[in-house]
Amino acid sequence: MQRKLCGCIRAFHETLAQRSKSSERKREWELACAEFHARYEGLAFPGGYRGALDRISSGDTEAMEAAICFLECRPYFFRSGYMFKDILRRCRRAPLFPEQAARLKVIEQKLLEWRERKLAKKRK
Repeated sequence: MQRKLCGCIRAFHETLAQRSKSSERKREWELACAEFHARYEGLAFPGGYRGALDRISSGDTEAMEAAICFLECRPYFFRSGYMFKDILRRCRRAPLFPEQAARLKVIEQKLLEWRERKLAKKRK
């Protein structure tokens, strides 16, 4: 899933640099943009990102598992940082099974440690 999304982004960047050279190159870039936008929604989150936050909030078992996995893996792709924050916020308020709550606690602890390291670097 992430590999397909990264492929779309790669195609966008490869064609971006060439788009001003000819109308054919510009068309290739436009197609790469269209493919990225058409695929992003479905590739960014299992079951599609549109509606995912509502599914998480409602306690949908599959969405919650995907959300916890997303937070544990912390994938890096276009807009994934924003997604991480939104998904984390929803998971904090969603109904969780005890095992999910324990996993979320570990994620929160790692996030806190990361923030502390980041602040310590800024202080130096």
